[in-house]
Amino acid sequence: MTVGLNKISDDTSDYQGDVVFVHGLGGDAVTTWESQHNKNSQNSWLYWLDQDIPGICVWSLGYEAEAFSWKGSTMPLYDRATNFLATLDADGIGSRPLFFVTHSLGGLVVKQMLRNAIESGNSEWQTIAEKTQGIVFISTPHSGSDLASWLKYLGGILTTVSVSDLEAHASHLRSLNNWYRNHDQFGDLPLKVYCEKKQTKGILVVNETSADPGIRGFIPIPMDDDHISICKPPSRDALVYKGVKKFVEEQLLKK
Repeated sequence: MTVGLNKISDDTSDYQGDVVFVHGLGGDAVTTWESQHNKNSQNSWLYWLDQDIPGICVWSLGYEAEAFSWKGSTMPLYDRATNFLATLDADGIGSRPLFFVTHSLGGLVVKQMLRNAIESGNSEWQTIAEKTQGIVFISTPHSGSDLASWLKYLGGILTTVSVSDLEAHASHLRSLNNWYRNHDQFGDLPLKVYCEKKQTKGILVVNETSADPGIRGFIPIPMDDDHISICKPPSRDALVYKGVKKFVEEQLLKK
């Protein structure tokens, strides 16, 4: 795993905005986003977006988010979000329009990060929240996932805090979602939302209800994908890629 904020773009001498990809449970900064048809780090929409939208700098966050403790350690959602804030700040991100492309748990990390930034009293962290101009949620379980409850039941004490953070109907997720929806700034923040329609090994990891952030005007787009393939567009013609590219381009033009 490539831990930390990984810079995808080469030439960033003069650019207008930052796009940060944030993976989910069991993910990776690079392989999460790679096409399943041709597993090559360059055959990824991390690089396509960088090439196709002039004036942006693309980044990908890598962090420990294993489901079972024997595979690695993890941080609780609140702590991970604070760590992410410090990482963005250390890399000088927050002076330009900022966009996040998230998968699964990654969407919750970003929402919690924005909340931590606003409530921190740290002016530099608050600027990161203020510069956030759009978020893409791909199979993000805003109200939790039944898979997390199932894994915890099977794994017992071997599951990590990241799994506990994803449990369906968890009170802290309700609190986070209510805060986000009712906040003056984020309740109106432009979003793009996608949800899976195929099962992963017999389980629909994030259903349409949980994938819905509950904000008027933002309807989850159903995809012919499972939880893993939905964030791995096979080509530039894929709906997810075209939709996200258009979304970032349109929001940049408004700035």
